Amino acid sequence: MRRFGQCVVAAADVFDQRDEDGIAVLLNPDPPAEQAADVRHAAVVCPALAIHIEE
Repeated sequence: MRRFGQCVVAAADVFDQRDEDGIAVLLNPDPPAEQAADVRHAAVVCPALAIHIEE
């Protein structure tokens, strides 16, 4: 069983999830440094491995 929306839970200021299909969307492509740990965590818990971080 996959757990969708984990990135939203991990970094709600950076990601959201569409109600109609559950697809995660990027809200902020350049989040502030203080959110870096949350975004890294979101990438780790993403079940689709769809989040890639560029430093």
